[in-house]
Amino acid sequence: MKTLNWYYPASLTEAAELVGREKIVPHAGGTGLLARGLGSITGLIELSRLPLHDLRITPDSIEIGSLCTYRDVVNILGQADPGHILVEALRESATTPLRNRITVGGSIALAPPWSDITGPLLALDTELVLLGDPSGTFPVAEYLQRSELRTKTLIQSVRLTRQTGIAAHYRHVRTRNDLPAFTITVLFKVSGGLITDCRIIIVGATPRYARQYKIENWLKQAPVDQLDDQAIQSLIEAKFGGRRIADPVYARHIAGIEIVRCVQRLMRNCR
Repeated sequence: MKTLNWYYPASLTEAAELVGREKIVPHAGGTGLLARGLGSITGLIELSRLPLHDLRITPDSIEIGSLCTYRDVVNILGQADPGHILVEALRESATTPLRNRITVGGSIALAPPWSDITGPLLALDTELVLLGDPSGTFPVAEYLQRSELRTKTLIQSVRLTRQTGIAAHYRHVRTRNDLPAFTITVLFKVSGGLITDCRIIIVGATPRYARQYKIENWLKQAPVDQLDDQAIQSLIEAKFGGRRIADPVYARHIAGIEIVRCVQRLMRNCR
C-alpha cells in the first residue's frame, strides 16, 4: 500500500522549502485533490498553520491571503465593497459547502477552465506574491501563462486594486450549481458618454482564457448610446474545445450574445 507523507510547516520559510521538493504538493481546502488524484504524489503540505488567512482592505487596494476561502471574500469584501466584481463572481460559484472550502490560492494555482475567479483577477490586473523558486510578485496573467511559476511555488497573497468602474460576470451553466462551461467578465469605465477603459475576458476558451481586445477597442471608440450589438458579436475572438463544450461554434455564438447582454446591463446601470 502506498504511503502518503504529511508535512505541517509552521512558517513561510519552511513552506517555501517544502514546496520545492519533487512530488510534494500543497493542501488547503482539498477540493483540487478530487480532480488531481493522489497517484503521482508522495506527500502533502498542510497549510492551515500558516499566516495566510487575512483579507486586508484599504481605500485603494485589497490584499487577500491565499488561504482565504470564497466565503471569506464574499463576506468580508462584500461588506466593504458589495459591488466588487469578485463578490459578484464568487457569490454564485459552486455550492455553499464548496465555497466554504475552496481557497483563493488553490483556485488560482489549479486554474480550471470553469474557474469563476480567473476572469475578475485578470480584469483587475491582479498581482500574486509567490514563495519558493521563483519568489516575488508577478502579474496573474504571467502566472497563468508560465508553467515554471506554478511548479515549485506557493501563492502567499493576491493583490488587486479597489474596483473603479462597473462590472458584470456571466456563468454559462445548465443549473445554478453546475460548473460553468465558460465565464465572461466585463469591466469598464464610462465618462462623458464614452467608455474610457474596458476589459472583457472569456475563461474556458482555449488554451485557457481569451481577452477580447478587438471588442474592447471598438467599445472605446463608440458612444454608449450608439452601441451596435451585431458589431460586438462579430468581433469576438475565442476558440472553444474540450469535453465540456459539445459544439465549439455554438459556444462561440453564445459567448458573443452574453457579452452583448453584459454590456447592455452595465449601460442601463449608467443611466
